[in-house]
Amino acid sequence: MKDFTQLADLAAERLGGRVLEANDDFFAPKENLLKEPKPIFIEGKYTSRGKWMDGWESRRRRTPGYDWCLIRLGLPGTIRGVLVDTSFFTGNYPERFSLEVCDLGGRHPYKEEKKRLHSEKTEWCRSLGKLR
Repeated sequence: MKDFTQLADLAAERLGGRVLEANDDFFAPKENLLKEPKPIFIEGKYTSRGKWMDGWESRRRRTPGYDWCLIRLGLPGTIRGVLVDTSFFTGNYPERFSLEVCDLGGRHPYKEEKKRLHSEKTEWCRSLGKLR
């Protein structure tokens, strides 16, 4: 079996993958999650909201809960692995993450997808991961 990083990236933007929603992307946009190039750090680069980051960055959470995002895969397939790259987020990333997946049965306009995501009939599978 190949290392999963050598297989097709089902979430790749070039294949139609999209970040649909996130609960918060105050410091850096959710769309950075699927960027193909390796992340970079630019010393001294700032935006109106703080230090520019080449990744998704939410505000620091001071209440119970978690940050989340919804990603639509560009192609159907079997997920063999997930790469969570926290480059340049030293000390500012979670210890763990969870991944939940569902099959909405093909492509639909986002309004239809959103209804299906929240339907009681939608079956979700969950996996937990630990960041190293």
